[in-house]
Amino acid sequence: MFRDTNNLGRWYSPPDRSARGRVRLWPRTPTPPGDNLVEEAAAIEAETAAEWPRALPDPAALDPAARAALAAAVDQLRGRGEEFADRVLALVRRRVPGHAALGSEDIRSCARRFLDVVLAELAVPRAPGAALRETLADFAGERVARGIPAEVLALAYRWGSRAMLALMDEAGAAAGLPPVLLLAAHDSTWEFTHEAAGIFARVQREQALERVRFDAERRAAFAAGVLGGTLPAEHIGHDARLFGLAPQARHVALAARTTSEAETESLRLAVAGALRLPADRLLLARVGAVLGFIAPRAPDAVTGHLVAAGPALPLDRLGTGFGEAVLALETARRFAMTGLVRLSSLGPRPLVLADPLTAGGLAARHLAALDGPGRSSEEIERTTRFHLECDQDVREVARRLAVHPNTVRYRVGRFQELTDLDLRRTEDLVTAWWLLNRRRA
Repeated sequence: MFRDTNNLGRWYSPPDRSARGRVRLWPRTPTPPGDNLVEEAAAIEAETAAEWPRALPDPAALDPAARAALAAAVDQLRGRGEEFADRVLALVRRRVPGHAALGSEDIRSCARRFLDVVLAELAVPRAPGAALRETLADFAGERVARGIPAEVLALAYRWGSRAMLALMDEAGAAAGLPPVLLLAAHDSTWEFTHEAAGIFARVQREQALERVRFDAERRAAFAAGVLGGTLPAEHIGHDARLFGLAPQARHVALAARTTSEAETESLRLAVAGALRLPADRLLLARVGAVLGFIAPRAPDAVTGHLVAAGPALPLDRLGTGFGEAVLALETARRFAMTGLVRLSSLGPRPLVLADPLTAGGLAARHLAALDGPGRSSEEIERTTRFHLECDQDVREVARRLAVHPNTVRYRVGRFQELTDLDLRRTEDLVTAWWLLNRRRA
């Protein structure tokens, strides 16, 4: 079985080599074209079934007569380059409609170039090798870039090989080339046509991946520029439509943190699912340590992730919205929140993260007594924080902590004694809430 070194020529099935004996390589009547170019290429391959040598003979093993005949055949083929180009052009025009966009001289020039490379290999003699592979890869890169699929290239190459081998039969017969050498050349050339399919497909895949990478980089750069506020408004207006965005429409900036590619992909799919959008249409980028999204609206919920949403704003002002989303995200992270959050729903919590100098002075003044060893200080602090979160509802705090209401009253009283903060005074209550939540965050 022929080994497809690129594992890409999936349309190719190797010929059955179980039968021995000489079988005509090319039928006199051309194979009728099929509706599918890949099927037609396979039909051409099915016309060949024989047991041939797998490689050309060692040049040192050829007798002088065989070497002379081979040189004469190569010279004849080289002198018939224009005839070969005409034959390839006729076959391609008739059998490969996918090449209709190419000019005649373009096709003839490629045919001459391939014949020159093949003859250089045959003159040694040796099987088609690195020179032809490089030529095919360059050829495929240019053709795929012009929109010609790999299977169309493979079909054209097989028809070109057919024309070349027919010409080789004629030149070999005129030069008296030994049949065994001619058959080995046939076999080597035909084997390489199968490998060519893999080369064409590999080049097509590489170009497709390169286009995907380039598009992803452009999308990420645009999203980073918009969310980071570094892309000028005129550039945003010009580029937005390239990514399917209406410049004047309002969009929402989302912010999240991820620690791995797998987590990023999971979040991307979760956000896209919540927005009911194809995941590949969602623009996202890293802006510093935060992962930012440009979304048409805020999702109702994002299960299993913490995501912050900014306000709906035009694209040229979305950087401001992303800043709000980042503040909401960092606040929610400090308070161990999950799901979708907005700055407007966090109340005064973002203030907890502000002004570390003031916080340090107040903590030293009021909370120093709680920093001593022992479990009771932790219980006093935790109970008081719950007391403030539950709007000083003693029974609710007792229920949450599974203690007696009098225990709650005792601990809150001890907090006031130790910190010199009277929770009946508004200023002291605000100070206590701020300090306790800052310590928690």
